[in-house]
Amino acid sequence: MPTETLVTQLTPLDIPLEQVYLDPNNPRFVTMKWETIPEDQIDDPEVQDQTRRILTRRFDVDKLRMNMEVNGYLTIDRVIVRQFKPDKYVVLEGNRRICAAQLISKLTAEGGTVPEEIQESVRNIACLLYTGDDRNAAWVFQGLRHIVGVFEWSAFNKAKLLVEQMENESLSLTDVGKRFGLTPHGAGQWVRGYNAFLQAQEQSDYINEVDERSFPFFQELFGRSSNEIRDWLQWNEREYKFDNAINFNEFIGWLYPRLSETEDSTEELHGEWELRRLARRDDLRILSFLIRESPDLFQQFRAGADLENVFALSLARKQQEQAKQQADPVAEVFALLDICIKALDTLPMKMIREPELKARLLAQIAELESRIAFVKS
Repeated sequence: MPTETLVTQLTPLDIPLEQVYLDPNNPRFVTMKWETIPEDQIDDPEVQDQTRRILTRRFDVDKLRMNMEVNGYLTIDRVIVRQFKPDKYVVLEGNRRICAAQLISKLTAEGGTVPEEIQESVRNIACLLYTGDDRNAAWVFQGLRHIVGVFEWSAFNKAKLLVEQMENESLSLTDVGKRFGLTPHGAGQWVRGYNAFLQAQEQSDYINEVDERSFPFFQELFGRSSNEIRDWLQWNEREYKFDNAINFNEFIGWLYPRLSETEDSTEELHGEWELRRLARRDDLRILSFLIRESPDLFQQFRAGADLENVFALSLARKQQEQAKQQADPVAEVFALLDICIKALDTLPMKMIREPELKARLLAQIAELESRIAFVKS
């Protein structure tokens, strides 16, 4: 199928959702061991249920459904379909959108609370009907979208959109996250990172250097594994800014190092992104690890040591400490006693309520008591 003739083989058509079927032979699914579903089985309820389960489990359809529940089904791009039986159409491109629409329709049918305008938006689907005869058309259309495809937004632009939506419509992190298929934590990471980035651009010593290339690092500051470096910078949750200006400038300096000024230099120093001391956003997790586990090595990094080297040294030191503890029977006994105490402090209620489990528990406690009595004697 020559791509230059595609436009002549596509006809705009609005189709009721119940006449649109998911493609069980979706190119997304195909592996080396894939067995093609025959054409006459596409509309089989079990085949459709299985296809829906695969899309939901593996391709984040629930996030898209959450988005639709807020915004409705938006006809930004038409779904591409082909007719395989009278009044029945299989999706060539747009399976995730149709799956999400079907889930909303199912929720409505089961008595779920779905606003009328959202229900209305999924009743009829704006499609492009493919009238050609290429049996591999799904591969062509999905290839055009996902290989040549839609150009990905930068992380900065995504965060900017979230912040503007929150400000313009007075949305909470939960609301804006649901609108774009994000958890509240995920939305918060984007929004807080955006504010920290603006602080760097507008209130730091590096306002002439900071650009969008560094935004992912500011976003990562609010990841779950970056608590210590965030605390070191003293994040102010009420004002959405870092309070420790000295440390904040030092952090930005790791991203835009300035070469030492020579005595006869008359040029203003400028930070160089290509020479940054943090190569990847995940390096922030290493910094947090060093602050928590090896503060002295974190200080060595601050003084100019290579991050990978001090991290390797910290890991080696930790392994040595663990080996030493394992070689020390006294330390091991105390460690096991600590574990025993914590286990008793956090007993599940199930172990108290269920007779069988309680009997086992009391038997082991009796064993412990006999050992304790021996030690005390």
